[in-house]
Amino acid sequence: MKKFTLLMILCTVISTVSAFAQELTNLSFLQGGGYTLIFRHSTAPGGAPPSGSGNDVASTTDSLWWMRCDPNTSRQLSAQGRNEAMNIGRTFKRLNIKISRIASSEFCRCYETAALMNTGLPITLSQGLTMTLYNDDLRRRTIDSLASPMPPQGTNSVLATHGIAFSDTLYNRIASLFWSDAAIYRNRQNARPEFVGFIRAATWNQQAVGIARQDEAPVSEITVAPNPASEMLSLRTPEKYKVRIINQLGQVLVDDDTLKDSRSLNIEDWTRGAYTVIFSNSKRTVSQRFVKN
Repeated sequence: MKKFTLLMILCTVISTVSAFAQELTNLSFLQGGGYTLIFRHSTAPGGAPPSGSGNDVASTTDSLWWMRCDPNTSRQLSAQGRNEAMNIGRTFKRLNIKISRIASSEFCRCYETAALMNTGLPITLSQGLTMTLYNDDLRRRTIDSLASPMPPQGTNSVLATHGIAFSDTLYNRIASLFWSDAAIYRNRQNARPEFVGFIRAATWNQQAVGIARQDEAPVSEITVAPNPASEMLSLRTPEKYKVRIINQLGQVLVDDDTLKDSRSLNIEDWTRGAYTVIFSNSKRTVSQRFVKN
């Protein structure tokens, strides 16, 4: 029994060392494209606001509770999490890592992670990336379908999901991901992808430092008001920005390249819930949220 216990401990140590040995810090290989980056969503601590970002309160699947950006029913990204997601996008930009397709779990915290990467691409919501609401086989088949086909030359694919445990030995590394970590797979023609290693949240944050410093300029002049809003929404900026507004389903409702000074939007017919507003220009990217009553 003692020998068995020692063997189990040894296997655990070897496994842990092996996992850390597969950490990737030089990201230049992604510039050539041909990889699928599977992220666990950014930081979303449980607990009541302001210390936490809500709790998952499962009810009937008919309620679609997991798709609502409501901390009363599901965990949301914290301020730290939103910054982590933006840092991933900043790193893509800084290192010229091209992304050609992006898919997300149906959970709000996942699609907001994908949205805040600010790739400018439409986000495909996928049941197969959605935590434990659907079966393991669907998750495996979904990731195979997204990660096996070769992306366009020189580009990569991004999937935003959860730290899900898989029975499939190829994808079981995803279960070890922490917030904003990514498991990297090399796409192969007519074959399942090959696991390459992990890129941890600290690496994405560190690589984004050069751009993030530019974001330290005051952004208090950027306003989204009123909040909550029911009929009209006012956007104000001190200089020219591109603005994108994303709903609870990850759909882009507004995509304006020329916003400067102010703009009013009639949102009377929009669905009730939380929306993400992303302002971006060559100097900074800023994320704000508002609630439609």
